[in-house]
Order: sequence, then structure tokens, then C-alpha cells
Amino acid sequence: MAAELVITENRGPVSWLIFNRPEIFNAFNLELGRQAFAALGRAMEDPSTRVIVFAGAGKSFSVGADVLEVSGADDQTRIIGELATIAHRAIAEVRQCPKPVVASINRLAAGYGLALALASDIRVATERVRLRYAYSTIGLTGDGGINWTLPRMTGTARALEIALLGEDMDAEEAAKLGIITKFFPPDRLEEETQKIAERIAALPPKTASAIKRMMYGSAGMDLLVHLSVEHAALLEVTAAPEFSAMLKSLLEGFGVKG
Repeated sequence: MAAELVITENRGPVSWLIFNRPEIFNAFNLELGRQAFAALGRAMEDPSTRVIVFAGAGKSFSVGADVLEVSGADDQTRIIGELATIAHRAIAEVRQCPKPVVASINRLAAGYGLALALASDIRVATERVRLRYAYSTIGLTGDGGINWTLPRMTGTARALEIALLGEDMDAEEAAKLGIITKFFPPDRLEEETQKIAERIAALPPKTASAIKRMMYGSAGMDLLVHLSVEHAALLEVTAAPEFSAMLKSLLEGFGVKG
């Protein structure tokens, strides 16, 4: 029986998927990749889950691929290809998932760990966070969509510096670029991440899903086309019962009786 490399914890409406290889900083081997993908699928299908959180056990979010597994393989090209295939399937699921996905980054996110964090919808981190491209240090070119997400967040010039020079981003730079804006001491990260996830989970599912879909779909979309998409989404969510209830609650908070 395979070891439990991903721990799933359902905390109310929030499903935590915790990478569980702390002894090697949650490096992704094939088995961790498979278990993480399966756990993500279960969380997506679980009707009681409204928000998904990725986290790492121990002292790191994830350092990326397990270089020991790669170096020990008879066919290194094959295993890199298999790791990338699993990674790309997971990233596609995260982006297409109707439920918001949060990355809770304790200290280091490198390689595929960074790719997964960047693909998530919201990132929360410790004050000592380090974001590292890492691929180029062993002659690789990146996977998990990192060469797509990173330049869109940092600008192409800075992304090239990070990738080609091996320069880390710290909390100050991540905040300046808007990649991460919420930082907490290590002993409070889990608690504060849960609070943030619960705030998101309090939104009607259709509302959260539509906002996510429109934000990502706006890239490359003509404004006039996007306006029609927004209009359709508004009509969809106002027809849901949650809208009337939330509007009534808001008015009552201002002392207005509907």
C-alpha cells in the first residue's frame, strides 16, 4: 500500500490538501504527483467543499521535482516527461476548477511548487517566504505553466532575470508585484489561511465560480465581448436565492427593512 503522500483534511467548507514529504521538503515524485491529482479531483467533486487549499507539511510548501528520483532513473527523459504530464494535468484542473484554490506557502516554493502556487487563485505566505524558479539551475526549462504565469505577474523582464539568473523573490518583492499580499508569522499561517478560505467560502458558489471564470477569461478578450459575458453572469447569479438573502441582510445591517 502506497504511503499517504497527500493528507486531505476537510475543515468545514474548506478542503486542505497537504503535501506530506516533509523530510525532503515536499519534493514531487511520481507518486506524490498522482496522489495530489487524485485528491484535487475528489475535492472538486465534493459538494461540501467550497474552497481548496494547497499546503506543505513541515518547513516548505514544495521544492518542486524530486531530483533524487530523477537522477536515479534509467531513463531521465522519460521520468521528467511523466512528471510534467501529471503537473500539467493538475495545473489545468486548478485553473478550470469552479472552486477557488488557495496556496498556503510556508517558506519555500520552488520549481513546480512555485508553478502550482502561481496557478492558484490566491496565495498566502509566511513573512520569510522565498519564491524560486529553480528549473534552470539543473538545465530545465520549466513546467506547470510557469513560463506563462510568471511573466504575467512580474513582467517579462523580471521573469527572465528570475529564471536565467536564479534570483529568488522574497516577501517584499512578492508584495510589491501583487503576487502575494497577505503574510503571517509561521505559527499563524494555517489559522489565517483558514480564515481567508472561509471568507471566500461564504460567497455563493456560483458567484465565486463566475468571478474566477471571468477574471481568467478576460485575458485577450475584447472589452465589448467581456461586457456581454459580465451581463450574462449578473443575470445568472441574481436568479440564485442567495442573492436575495444577502441583499436583505446587507440592508438590515444599515437599518433598512426590505
